[in-house]
Amino acid sequence: MAGGKACYQWAGSEWKINADADWQDPKFVDFRQGDDHPVVYVNWDEAGAYVKWLNTQRPGGALGAYRLPSEAEWEYAARANTSSARFWGDNPDDACKYANVADRNFRTRFKDWDGTIHDCEDGHVFTAPVGGGQAGAGYRFRPNAFGLYDMLGNTWEWTQDCHQATYDAKVATGRAFQASGSCGRRVLRGGSWFSRPDVVRSANRLRYDPGSRGNDVGFRVARTLP
Repeated sequence: MAGGKACYQWAGSEWKINADADWQDPKFVDFRQGDDHPVVYVNWDEAGAYVKWLNTQRPGGALGAYRLPSEAEWEYAARANTSSARFWGDNPDDACKYANVADRNFRTRFKDWDGTIHDCEDGHVFTAPVGGGQAGAGYRFRPNAFGLYDMLGNTWEWTQDCHQATYDAKVATGRAFQASGSCGRRVLRGGSWFSRPDVVRSANRLRYDPGSRGNDVGFRVARTLP
């Protein structure tokens, strides 16, 4: 699935591939997105292609280029100087103040879901607008201490890194492990609208084939500063 269509979708009891779905046309019942929602159904190569295009549209000048964040950078940004399981603390049921996760709203849509959920309501079943959508002069969800929204939940986010058992050696430098070249699995972080409480943690890691797409997989960009 390096290009074109085909995406993983939840089919009630298991993940299945829909060969006709893509980011422009999910072909998933009730799955609706607006311009303020995160893009999904994008694989690692496509996320990289977007970043390359973005750099042609917004040259860095004195600043560095746009790119995917390294895994170490992602966790630093997500934690925002916290050491708790989540940037808001250790209680998973506080998630709905900060994130779009598998919750009571999710359970109403997926009644056959046999996993645990967050015991709260975030107002969304599938992807949410950035920050959970407008609420008065601000956003529905609260940011972390760095002012970043949706670092946990909403969509899994591709990082630069090729997966390895541990990335401790990269924490000090923040650099990605094998940012380019052939790699069997790339790392995603953050959890999604589909994620249960034990998954929505700042330290949790997921690895996917770089050609994989899903309706809970997206990305965010970082920028190298001088």
